[in-house]
Amino acid sequence: MARLSQAAETASADREALAAELERFIEGNQDLRHIQKQIAAAAQELKHLQYLRGRVSGEIDTTRPQPSRAPSQASPPGETSDPLTVGSIPLSKEDISNAQQALTRLGYGPLKADGIVGPGTRRSIEAFQRAKGLPVTGQLEADTLRTIKDSQTTAQP
Repeated sequence: MARLSQAAETASADREALAAELERFIEGNQDLRHIQKQIAAAAQELKHLQYLRGRVSGEIDTTRPQPSRAPSQASPPGETSDPLTVGSIPLSKEDISNAQQALTRLGYGPLKADGIVGPGTRRSIEAFQRAKGLPVTGQLEADTLRTIKDSQTTAQP
């Protein structure tokens, strides 16, 4: 009988210890959930701030006067540093807008698909070119446009 009484006391003590540990676990889990919510909110805010930064950069770029190129800095025939042309073929705002949308879908945005190649678009193009092993120019060149189109095709289900 004494052994049975001692076993009951031991089981009761174990049960109380487990209950206390369970309570600490539940409190810790609530703290973790609260921290996870804070992290999610901060990540969302960061994403929004990055979007706003891109928009502001684009607006600044559109209002800033562009310096004219000196004749000594002219590009060789067939090449251009103007992001609005590919070779000698001019890109329309729609072409640029489509590229901006594609870059955003591929994870190189968020970009405002406004058809204007501003600093945010250039940074996205550079990141894309770097990731795909293309020459990093920040311009929508033929190889870059082709690779964007190919990447978009392979990314679609």
